[in-house]
This record gives sequence, C-alpha cells and structure tokens, in this order.
Amino acid sequence: MRIACDGCESAGHAHDSHRIALAQSHTAQGVSRHSHDSQAQQRETMATPPASDEQTDGPDDGPDAAVPAGGPFNALTDDLNDLRLQHEHCWLWPQITLEIDRLDDVLKGGRQLLEPLTTDRPDWAMKACIGIARSSPAIHQHVERYDSYAQAARSLWTTFIPATPPTLTDAQIYAAMAMHEARMAAETYCEIAAGIEEEMAQAGVGHDDEDEIVELRCDIAGWERWHWHYAAQQVGSAERFLLMASFAATAPDSSIIKKAESQMATLERKARAARAEVAPYRQGRQKGAVSNLTRALLEIVRAARSKEYQAVRAKIKEWMGEDVEGIRFDGFGQYDGRLEYTDLTKNRVDSIAIDTLKRKLRDLPDV
Repeated sequence: MRIACDGCESAGHAHDSHRIALAQSHTAQGVSRHSHDSQAQQRETMATPPASDEQTDGPDDGPDAAVPAGGPFNALTDDLNDLRLQHEHCWLWPQITLEIDRLDDVLKGGRQLLEPLTTDRPDWAMKACIGIARSSPAIHQHVERYDSYAQAARSLWTTFIPATPPTLTDAQIYAAMAMHEARMAAETYCEIAAGIEEEMAQAGVGHDDEDEIVELRCDIAGWERWHWHYAAQQVGSAERFLLMASFAATAPDSSIIKKAESQMATLERKARAARAEVAPYRQGRQKGAVSNLTRALLEIVRAARSKEYQAVRAKIKEWMGEDVEGIRFDGFGQYDGRLEYTDLTKNRVDSIAIDTLKRKLRDLPDV
C-alpha cells in the first residue's frame, strides 16, 4: 500500500478531520441519570427509557453518531457494500481493497455471534444495536468507571439495551461494537480515497498521471497520514472487540475478559491523548486547498481572458521567468513538450504534462 511522501510536506496546519470530534465527543451523550453509586438500580430502570428520551435521526445527534448513507449504522442489517459502490471508481481503491475485505471479515464474524437476531431482527435488538453505534464514544469514556465495556454500554440509556430478557448478551454487545468499529475504519479508508480523488479532479490529474499524483499526495501528506493512522487504529480496535466477543461467547473466566477490557481502555485513553497532543503539529497542505500552480494558472487565465490552451500557452511564454503566485514558468520541454516550472515557495523544480495541463485548465472557473 502506498503511503504519502514524508519529505514533501509543506508548512501549515493539516485538515482537521471530523473524526477528531468523534474521539473527543461530549460525555453528555451517554450520561447516566443516576449516580455512580446506584449502578444496579441504574441498569434496571434506565436501560429502556421513556419514549420522550429517545434519540432521533435529526441534526441534534451531533458528530458522534456514525451515520452510513441510510442512517445510523445497524449491526443487524448494515454492511460495507454502500462504501464499495461509492468509492470503487477511486484511484486509491485497489490499494485499500484488502483492508475493506479484512473489515468485511469482522462484520461476518460479528453477525455469526449475533445470530439469530440478524435473522429475526426484533425491534428491541434493532434499537439496541443502533444505540450502541450512536453511543460508542460515551461507552469508551465510561468503561473506566465500570471496568467493563458491556456494563458501560448497559449503563447508558442511549444504548436502549433492555435490562431484562430478551436482551443482548455480553458477547453480542462486543460483537456489535466490533462491527461498528469496523464500519468506522472502512469509512476512514474511503475518506482517504475520496479526498485524493477530489484533489485529483481539482488539479486536473488523471489516474495515469503517476508523477502528478505523487506530487499531489506529497502536498497533502499530513492530512493523509493522519487518516491512515486513525484507520489502522480502528481496525485493531474492531478485531480486538471481535476477539473479546468470541471469548465471552465461550464463557471463560470473567476475570480474563475484565483484564483485557482494562488494557483496551488504557490503550484507547493513551491513543486519545496522543491524537490531541500531535494535532497542532500536523503539517501538509490542507485537503481542498488550492496549490501554487493552480493559483498561477488562474492568474494566467485571467490575464489571457481565456482558458483555451493556445491562449494560455502564449501568455505563459510572455510571462516566462516571472514570479506568478509563487510559480516561475521556465518553458516548454523541447522533446516531451511538458511545461517546466519552479515552485519558488518550495525551491523545487517540476513539470506538468500537456494533457494534464489541458484538463487542469478545463476545470478552472470561467473568467
């Protein structure tokens, strides 16, 4: 799998992903109604709240809920097929297919542990699985209080897990959490693919323009690297939850599961702290920003009053050697015809293929 170039980052802050908000979500979403001292009573009275307290699919849900195209993720009904359909055209797709398949395996394993609920789909189970997905950040935050992910999930009324049978077993709670983490990881991989595709379209770079793609990814290396790292963390979390679900389903010594949960909670806490600490130091051009070359071409187009290649070519020759928005055009190659230029802000000599230049000009706004 290709990773963005480390040495080509430009100065500046990187794109702040919406997933930072996920990791730092408000505890209020999952706050229990009673004190920590009445956990047993809490699980009896709060697992099924009155209808007036139900969460809706409206805008007040905030950024914490993982929402696939059709609504909140539901471990009993949802999969990754929508992400495949939306992103399989992307240039990066062949490089992330194996990761998506790996996450599909997590979903398959989780469904087996959720049987027969995946077939019968009772309303209470559907509601609980959606509630677990919505409340995932709060569950992670509350696990240190309850020493168990399953107990933390049961304690939050936002998960809608019934307090009395029929209800979810601990293994099924872990399975639902594993599937949700897998979905989050898949969404992150697809966000990388979509982000690169968007940058390529904006820059007029085609899927076969390897040199231009490398340069583009160097520019957004900070943004891209953070997403790769976050996705890898989510994959690991999904697989660990699935392993815990398997342990719980075979009824081993409960102390082993609690020890594993404690270690997972510690790792998650350290990961959150690390993400917050490095956030100010991420570098690389923000995804969606306009590159120096694009700004220079915009200035050329305005001066030429045309996006037509011949008019732009003539204006470039006229302004050869001048500083145009941080770019100095050095000329057209004698043999390959590529437009050679120097990025003065990076002190880097580069070039762009004529076909790529023409596509880039077509994508610029009209003058």
